[in-house]
Amino acid sequence: MTWRKYWSYKEILKSKLSTKLKKKVMDSSLLPCLLYGAQTWIFTKNTLLKIRTCQRAMERSILGIKTIDKVNSTKIRYKTKVIDALQHAQRLKWKWAGHIARSSEERWPKRVTKWIGPEGKRRRGRPKARWIDDILQLAGRDWMKTANDRKKWGQLEEAYTRKGP
Repeated sequence: MTWRKYWSYKEILKSKLSTKLKKKVMDSSLLPCLLYGAQTWIFTKNTLLKIRTCQRAMERSILGIKTIDKVNSTKIRYKTKVIDALQHAQRLKWKWAGHIARSSEERWPKRVTKWIGPEGKRRRGRPKARWIDDILQLAGRDWMKTANDRKKWGQLEEAYTRKGP
């Protein structure tokens, strides 16, 4: 969907207009489309790679740089100054987790998050990644209590969005 939206803005993004204007279009229109529903995603390595690849390809396209030119992605990001989609997606998820933790017990998102699941044997192999796993890894098992302290939760957000795949 994001690529479809990108090509609908072709007159702006592929033109000789300033990079600053193209950045505004990327940040205000394409980024929300790319990250729609990111609060509920499970960030696997594959998901992170897809987000990163899509954004970098769009940035290259805006600047007219081909992959054969071997321009480093950090140099491209320095030129475009576009918001990093991965960090933004992780920030959205972290804020949503804090919102859930601070909500009342009878709200459905909180009930679903606390739900343990059925008893019994699971299938063979590695367990599937869960939405809460990366939050638990950073904030600990009592993350819902930690989220009530907004200052500490904000500090943990910085650590969460800085970590890579």
